[in-house]
Amino acid sequence: MDKKIKLIGFDLDGTLVNSLPDLALSLNSAFAEVGLPQAPEEVVLPWIGGGADVLFSKGMEWTGRANEFSKEQLMQIQRRFGHFYGENVSNISVLYPNVKETLEELKAQGYTLAVVTNKPTKHVLPVLKAFEIDHLFSEALGGQSLPAIKPHPAPLYYLCGKFGLHPHEILFVGDSRNDILAAQAAGCPNIGLTYGYNYNIPISESNPDYVCEDFAEILEIVKNH
Repeated sequence: MDKKIKLIGFDLDGTLVNSLPDLALSLNSAFAEVGLPQAPEEVVLPWIGGGADVLFSKGMEWTGRANEFSKEQLMQIQRRFGHFYGENVSNISVLYPNVKETLEELKAQGYTLAVVTNKPTKHVLPVLKAFEIDHLFSEALGGQSLPAIKPHPAPLYYLCGKFGLHPHEILFVGDSRNDILAAQAAGCPNIGLTYGYNYNIPISESNPDYVCEDFAEILEIVKNH
């Protein structure tokens, strides 16, 4: 059977992995070194999705004390955040339910799988390897892999070029408006997941083509697409 969908792309944080615990731990570890307050996980959650720079800047804004530090000091605190996260990519993070089994089944059915995340590129493969799913993906793009990140459609256009596909042959799966906006701009069908990090806004408000509460629902969608 000739499948209309050839490649399925996935966001990482909030889609495949619940990384909030380790991101909050790492940010707070950096903050603790310079006497800044500790941000609860529920406060950190809406900061996720725009990449490490956005998360850090929102965190510093939340402390209300950014003006106490020089530009160089702020850069050092951010470097420490990156260091701690490098040490903790899978310390207390977990895969969401049904992720590994669904990815394995999609791969077995012949779909090409890819990761497109705004997470710093250097952390992407370590996370995938930590959860033993790296071998399932034919491409893994992070925040520094290309000149533009989601919601820009560039990463999806890159996948089209690399794998010789039209946008309508790529299904993109994510949990935030950045994911849906990127897919819509590229002309790719898309799935919005309800359980991830979307700035405390229902993913349905971004008007994805499909809305799923369970990762395993993707199997039914691709079967009927």
